[in-house]
Amino acid sequence: MDLIDRLYQKIKEAPLTPKVLLARSYAQGHQILEQLCKCYGAFFNIEVQTLRSIVTANAKAEQFRRKISLLEEEQAVWVVRQLMKQFAVENPASYISDSMLKPGIVNKVNLAILDMRLAGIRSDEVKAEHFTNLHKGQYLKRLLATYETYLRENARMDVAGLAEYLKPGADDTVYLALTPTGWTWAEQSMIHKLSGDRLCFLESDAPFYINEDFSTNSFTMFRATGSLAEVREGFRRIISDRVALDRMEIILSDYEHFAPIVHSHAEALGIDYTLSNGLPLVFCDAGKAAVGILDWIAEGFPVKRLAEMLRHGYISFSDERWSRSDWVRLLEKSGIGWGIERYLTILRPERLSDEEREQGTALYTYLKDWFDRLPEGNEWNPLLLLRWVSDFVQKYVPARSLDDANVGATLKEMTKRYSTSPSEPMQIDLAVQYVKEMLAGIRIRATATPKPGAIHISSLQNGGWSGRERTWIVGMDERIWSISAVQDPLLLDQERVMLSRHLEPTHEHGESRLSQIRGEIWLSYSSYDIGEQKSQGPAFEMLQVLRLQSGDSSLDFGALEHSLGEPYSVMDIMHAAELFTPIDGIDAWARLLQDPRSKRKDGWQAMLQTYPALAAGYQAQTFRLDEKVSAYDGWLEIDPSTITNDLEEVQRRDTISVSQLEKYASCGLQYYFYYILKLRPKEIVELDRTRWLQASERGSLLHDVFRRYLEDVTDKGTKPAMHDRGRLIEIMETVIEENALSIPAPSMHVFAKECEEIRRDVEVFYLNEVGKTDQPCFFELELATHDGEPMEIHLSGDIRFQLKGFVDRVDRTGPHEYRIIDYKTGSTSKYKALEYFSGGTQLQHAIYSIAVEQWLHEAGVDPEAKVTEAEYYFPTERGRGEYVRRTQNRREELTAIIANLLESRNRGIYVPARDSKVCGWCDYQTVCGSHSEWMAGKRDSSLNADILSTLLEVERIG
Repeated sequence: MDLIDRLYQKIKEAPLTPKVLLARSYAQGHQILEQLCKCYGAFFNIEVQTLRSIVTANAKAEQFRRKISLLEEEQAVWVVRQLMKQFAVENPASYISDSMLKPGIVNKVNLAILDMRLAGIRSDEVKAEHFTNLHKGQYLKRLLATYETYLRENARMDVAGLAEYLKPGADDTVYLALTPTGWTWAEQSMIHKLSGDRLCFLESDAPFYINEDFSTNSFTMFRATGSLAEVREGFRRIISDRVALDRMEIILSDYEHFAPIVHSHAEALGIDYTLSNGLPLVFCDAGKAAVGILDWIAEGFPVKRLAEMLRHGYISFSDERWSRSDWVRLLEKSGIGWGIERYLTILRPERLSDEEREQGTALYTYLKDWFDRLPEGNEWNPLLLLRWVSDFVQKYVPARSLDDANVGATLKEMTKRYSTSPSEPMQIDLAVQYVKEMLAGIRIRATATPKPGAIHISSLQNGGWSGRERTWIVGMDERIWSISAVQDPLLLDQERVMLSRHLEPTHEHGESRLSQIRGEIWLSYSSYDIGEQKSQGPAFEMLQVLRLQSGDSSLDFGALEHSLGEPYSVMDIMHAAELFTPIDGIDAWARLLQDPRSKRKDGWQAMLQTYPALAAGYQAQTFRLDEKVSAYDGWLEIDPSTITNDLEEVQRRDTISVSQLEKYASCGLQYYFYYILKLRPKEIVELDRTRWLQASERGSLLHDVFRRYLEDVTDKGTKPAMHDRGRLIEIMETVIEENALSIPAPSMHVFAKECEEIRRDVEVFYLNEVGKTDQPCFFELELATHDGEPMEIHLSGDIRFQLKGFVDRVDRTGPHEYRIIDYKTGSTSKYKALEYFSGGTQLQHAIYSIAVEQWLHEAGVDPEAKVTEAEYYFPTERGRGEYVRRTQNRREELTAIIANLLESRNRGIYVPARDSKVCGWCDYQTVCGSHSEWMAGKRDSSLNADILSTLLEVERIG
């Protein structure tokens, strides 16, 4: 007679007497009653309760009369933490110091206090010498005493103290309990007080290996190479058998590990299922938003994290004038990077361009609302932060599913429940850690009891009560399945025994896992742990099942492994394919590559025929490895007959910049990605706590200082320079202050360090300028017509093109003679004496010289002007004030270079860089890979001489 039969017999003894079935959970009780109804039909006068619920309900009236409120277990954690904090402040050398008040340690201490109280232990009964560590014993004794005082002084009572508020039941209700009950001493006292002599225990089934009813079950066992393979094999069998889904229960030995795997497979296969313990909240958008925004706070408010949440749609803004991509684009190109100050400074309306101002102002309003409600500095209250997260989810997370709505409602309820709990300010990372710990308790898609038409997925702790005809137990390896022998790290088993006979040692926690299951049973385990990369054996229970099956009690693990056969894999080709239905493309391919004689086929051609994109990739690789240049190397093969012979018309079609030409000469493929396909790399400023300004920002700052100073001491270029170090320092400090307002520094130390570096750079500039006799006359000169349009540049050979750009500085070196100057804040290594044009990658000095000369003529500033020199000037500590000067006497070569570059470009030649070093800092390296290296041989091949001739001619010019 099994448990269900014994329960029925007990109910039959007095069918009219009210009965309460005391179960570990409502789900367990209801499943037991369902089994009872299935076997014996309808019955009445019995309800399901848990011990905790019935005790709490019974004590409420007396608590209200005495004006005592119940301290819930979640609230008790914060009380214990407050007391531990008090101890740490009073005595920094306390057993648990302030720095140790992390969620894990506080939870362990709280559980130790609860365990002692549930065992009926009072503080005056605790002896410090009963602990292996005297300081620990003294600490816990004092903490327990202080906790008891707190309860008395605040008119509170925890669950362990409810016994004195209970009233014995006045009716004749019979209470039925299943053994082992798992009740503590205090819980036993409560139920005995409540039930009197009307408590009846139903003995549990005998262990499975000596249980006659269990031995009649049908058993199937298998193993697999990893958790994923184990779950896939189980689903293969489920689909192949075509049995009704609601006849099956899946019990997961490690629920948190296996539930996501089973969930993803069931979703992909369209199989209905219920999850007894649900899934973590991060399996829905609202949960991802809640955890993501906490990560955003903990990581220092990086734009990258916020943009990622917007891109995936986890959060959204109510203003629908702009799409998600618009918000992401604005954030990514803003240059904010991280930090509250940078958001609120950089997004101020006055700092935004006209086209961005309206959207930027809206974003500023949203962000300011967030930041205004967050604390400042390191004084963060975790419960207030929880409220902030709850409000954030309500306002900025769209509830697109029932799961999202449930997360939002649970957060609201949790915030209300914790509102009366004590908590104190703490550092930001610790506050975030506590809130994450609270969020970890939120579950979605939890359905405690099975539903018709769906597989029921349960945990090892609450599974096995559904009474379904088929049960699959997943993960029966020796590591997970065996009862853990790990002791409580705070209350050791030795200490528990010494403290009280009612304080149960850790190793006694356990339960019968198999005895109550009836029907067809599948047992499986993973024979290989992929994470740890090591083999693992089956649980001892699997061997016992084999012995039951065979009737041979002498069988060992070797016999078990032999009976299990080869382990199943994700893409299984070791077992007969015709036995199982493929569940996805992986299985379909495994079957395709296996012929009836179990020989593997060459599936390459089948793959290429099935997947056109893969075939195209293979073709690209083939062409790239070929000696002849192709479209996969950047040659678009534009028909020369379609190109107009009017070169002038070709050059005047669009406006180009010098940087475009130089980029094309450096790497045609990079030019193609950027200017033709218009693929823009993400411009997200990464958090770097060791830097204030990015390289480009620092360069802009120095350019600004140099321009303002020279305009000041030359009266905007109309007089010889009257140098004044004090004035230069004053201007520099003003510019630094302006940049500090718009770009906040990560710390004062970093700010001071970089400011000192800038001062040294400016000093180098000043010492170089003092000794000069040339007349600076133009600064940040825009190359444009009088109405702001790009200039049309004229070269020899009647080549003309539209040009746009700015020249840092123009100096008059003599009557009608000028030098253009381009400030550089790096090193001089790139600008070698014999590299005048450097294969077309250094054209700026020559083109700008012609452009400035033409501008001086056309603007009427100096009709006889000649730009005779161009200079790359390095006025910084790194550049040591050096300069590289180019005499402007090679204009015919310049014309030929530009003509060849434009001709090559217009013929559709966009091949990778000649120098693979360029790839080291290219934004498109992920896309391009080692293409430059592949092209090296093709450049020298005679097969490509006609195609690449014009480009190679430019590259050979020094």
